[in-house]
Amino acid sequence: MSDRSRFIIALVILSAALVTMTVVSLSLGSTRVDPSRVFLEGSVDAVIVFDIRLPRTLAAIVAGAAFSVAGLLIQTASSNALASPNIIGVNSGAGFAVLVFLAFFPQLYHLLPLAAFLGALVAVSLVFLISSTTRRIPSTSSLILSGIAVNALFNALISTLASLEPDVMGTYSAFSVGGFASVGMDQLAPAAILIVLSIAAVFPLSRIMDIARLSDEIASSLGYRPQRIRILLMALACLMAASAVSFAGLLGFVGLVVPHVASFLCPGGSRRTLTLSLLAGPLLVLVADFLGRMVMRPSELPAGVFMALVGVPFFIFLLTRRSRS
Repeated sequence: MSDRSRFIIALVILSAALVTMTVVSLSLGSTRVDPSRVFLEGSVDAVIVFDIRLPRTLAAIVAGAAFSVAGLLIQTASSNALASPNIIGVNSGAGFAVLVFLAFFPQLYHLLPLAAFLGALVAVSLVFLISSTTRRIPSTSSLILSGIAVNALFNALISTLASLEPDVMGTYSAFSVGGFASVGMDQLAPAAILIVLSIAAVFPLSRIMDIARLSDEIASSLGYRPQRIRILLMALACLMAASAVSFAGLLGFVGLVVPHVASFLCPGGSRRTLTLSLLAGPLLVLVADFLGRMVMRPSELPAGVFMALVGVPFFIFLLTRRSRS
């Protein structure tokens, strides 16, 4: 079977699965709804579907797309298959900035995506700064170790802030795991606009992403500047991941798992991997959120719990495979 045929088959299957999961997410939950009353204005069923489930479903789709594409960009820019937004400090840096705004500038709620972006940018800058000073360690290992250190730093700052400002402790508990239980359209809209614009800007860069996978010498011989390519890809990844963190919390492992799944379904250029990631990411997050609502209903588990159950074994698998190779 040709790569093109594999791509088309994967595209059709993922698209059908995503549409089906979207309908299921809107239709089922901890509370039963009467389909005949969903479109009756003011009915409880209409409120449940349009005011609660619809924003939650859209948030899961947008966050899944943002984290998966951000993970692909980070893995491409760093030439490291183990890199992802939560592992190299993007999530924790953005999360700390968001909590600072929630604690001290609650009236500037509409600037949360900007705050998250700045926090993520600081975290990534620290990771690359630390990594560049550890010349004796291989670059692939250096980036991961630097990310773990920066993650630990920002997680400590988050815990400190939550202790000093008890009013944000409730927000922190839900925020640190990642989920969509309290997402509203007013919170989702500004972040979603930034994410959609960022993703739209990534597709024209698919050729540059292919070049970024090559060695710096080859990229330079083709007339490109590798360092500028990395900065551009990392900036877009930070913007997407940080915007998603502003409403989804510290949802981890999506950016690690999805690019590998997309590459497995159809090996090839960055454009195909990017397209499949845009479908597989939202599908994975929707499934995690739906399971969280259904497994312990009427209570629920955050989507981040199920993502960790999938992501941690996958990360260990990648580490084991790389050590063997």
